Amino acid sequence: MVGFAPRIAWMLLAALPLALLAFTGPSAGAAAKTLVVEAGDRDRLCVPIAVDAPDGPVPSWLSDGNADVPCQIVDGKLCFILDGLAAGQTRTYTLIFGKSTLPAESVKLDQSDKTIAIAVAGQPFTTYHFTNPKFAGQQLRRPYFFPVYGPGRTTMTRPYPLTDEPVPDNVAKDHPHHTSIWVAHGDVNGVDDWSIADKAGWMVHREFAQVVSGPVVGWFRERLDWTDADTKPVLREERTIRVWNVPADHRMLDMDLLFEAAYGKATFGDTKEGGLCSVRVRPEFRADGKGGAKGRLVNSEGQTGADAWGKKAAWCDASGPVDGTTFGLAMFDHPQNLRHPTTWHARTYGLVTANPFGLSHFTGKKEKGDYALPAGQTLRQRYRIYFHRGDEKEAKVDDRWADFAEPPTSTWK
Repeated sequence: MVGFAPRIAWMLLAALPLALLAFTGPSAGAAAKTLVVEAGDRDRLCVPIAVDAPDGPVPSWLSDGNADVPCQIVDGKLCFILDGLAAGQTRTYTLIFGKSTLPAESVKLDQSDKTIAIAVAGQPFTTYHFTNPKFAGQQLRRPYFFPVYGPGRTTMTRPYPLTDEPVPDNVAKDHPHHTSIWVAHGDVNGVDDWSIADKAGWMVHREFAQVVSGPVVGWFRERLDWTDADTKPVLREERTIRVWNVPADHRMLDMDLLFEAAYGKATFGDTKEGGLCSVRVRPEFRADGKGGAKGRLVNSEGQTGADAWGKKAAWCDASGPVDGTTFGLAMFDHPQNLRHPTTWHARTYGLVTANPFGLSHFTGKKEKGDYALPAGQTLRQRYRIYFHRGDEKEAKVDDRWADFAEPPTSTWK
């Protein structure tokens, strides 16, 4: 494969643990019979769990004594969904072998030559576009997710400029580089990988290493190059996306971004124009009141509206009423990310993006945010976008961040 290191190098990188799931307990041996999950000091709800897969036959189900729960092997981990567990409680699962029937509801990925359509339990969730198409007169330069459906099949992101069809009058036609959900940064070795100006860089799709549907999680692993305007590679990325099979009132999209300075030193420059995980929300979530919007922007520190811009926080949430019902989305920063808790380029007009590099802008030049990745080295960043009903309090967003950042302890017995 032109422009990439030998496949064995990527296999070694891919063997890193799953993005969000930290503690796995002792290695699972051939004698392992049960799995004990401890909630810790938080109430748990719809939590993806991943533990070292047991030796020997691979189970397709677990039983907690009341119900059978589907499981799935991903990158050597046994994955399943913990539906709910109160703080201080434990639950014990036993392995089920020989039950071949798979659950009717699963996460399905349907790949074409330009997109991957993702459905959860038969309902559309989102579509990943990876060929940099042209819409509404705008030449796009980076992959993105659109449309994106939250609870109640409510669209969660702005449609402009991602369709040639007319958009509602309340949809702002600004910042055409804000493409629903995307990854970008405005300065990588001096290359603008944020805007879609003529001199801006590109993200060039190279291949999908895996595209997997499953009863617990659907996921893909993509290899891309970040390039200059002339498509000369500047930075290599391996992007792993996971969508979990959770009930319809909870949607989760996980990003695991592995950057490699494969073409010499790569410096992420100090600019506010960027975000390694970015969302432009639907107009009803705007927190500036324009167009009659009644949205709310808030972070984990309780800072709201314009006060949330440039601040350090573990998460940031945008919500608002849509046809009388409040919906929202929260973006979570993983504790192992660079400069956690991250600074947020979060705007009241509807932009939510995690930007750990633009520190001089966010701190009034008290800090410098450049980050140099030495040649051959890697940087890994992990995020979850959680789509929910209600505002951040009703959705218990802080507890859901803990599910991502401080998951329940899981131990084989």
